[in-house]
Amino acid sequence: MDVAEHHFARYGYEATSLRAIMKDAGVNIAAINYHFGTKEELYNAVTQRFAQPVVALQLQRLNVAMKNPNVTLADVLRSFYGPPIEMVHRMGKRGETLSLFLGRGQTEPDPVYSMIDKHYSACRNEFIQAFRKLAPDMTKAEYHWRFEFMLSLIVTFLTRQKYIRARYTTARAWQSEEVLLQLITFAEAGIRAVRSCARS
Repeated sequence: MDVAEHHFARYGYEATSLRAIMKDAGVNIAAINYHFGTKEELYNAVTQRFAQPVVALQLQRLNVAMKNPNVTLADVLRSFYGPPIEMVHRMGKRGETLSLFLGRGQTEPDPVYSMIDKHYSACRNEFIQAFRKLAPDMTKAEYHWRFEFMLSLIVTFLTRQKYIRARYTTARAWQSEEVLLQLITFAEAGIRAVRSCARS
């Protein structure tokens, strides 16, 4: 699965072949067929091993945050951004490959995108419900757009942070808390600005 993740991240779904994965992983087609069946199912498994624990932790943190009577929009955003940023940061070098895989997955055409999206549907719905409570008076479509814009921020960071940082800093590493503050600050301001525009 590590080899498959690397190939999917570097070459995308269509350009990745099971034969190349088998060669690099040192396994035969029978092993892949037995455990995964098809390339699509292998891709799904690679996606799931990240999505499952991250979404579970996002929802757990969101649940805790929403039980606080003084919960803020920043708390909700931290619940969303924290788990994936922390996981990728902990992985070090391998986190770079995972980041590229996650970012590329968001631009894959169907049926791959829909396959990926289903892993995050529960997360999306729960966070939109939290937005409804903390940032009321929007239409259904506006809440969904806000979520997509919020998601696009982390996708951009995960896929391009190495190159973007090279423009502005000489630091070879990044700190998860610093990134979280940047994401939360920007997303919160954007959501509140949209509320102001909608009411004006």
